[in-house]
Amino acid sequence: MSPGNDTQALFSSLKELLIDINDGGDCGEVTLDTQLVDLGLESISLVYLLAELQQMYGLGDALFRQMRSEGTFVKQMSVGDVVNSLQTLVSTSGAAKRTL
Repeated sequence: MSPGNDTQALFSSLKELLIDINDGGDCGEVTLDTQLVDLGLESISLVYLLAELQQMYGLGDALFRQMRSEGTFVKQMSVGDVVNSLQTLVSTSGAAKRTL
């Protein structure tokens, strides 16, 4: 497993992106159990978050396709759900993390 796709690295990247999307503001305490809907971000910001993650990890639209096939809604996901999905997709696709 490359350093770019272990759980802690994915979690750190996701937290940095959440702060960036929130214009550098405080997202509060973000843990793997934090629900995305509880972060106070608009729906479009959550979609942007997923799109950015897909681009960072060279996944094309794989994350969106996975969510659609599973019937998962962004607002129902936790931070840990996103990390787990990314970890699975990154490891199966062999994609490498790009620097933020």
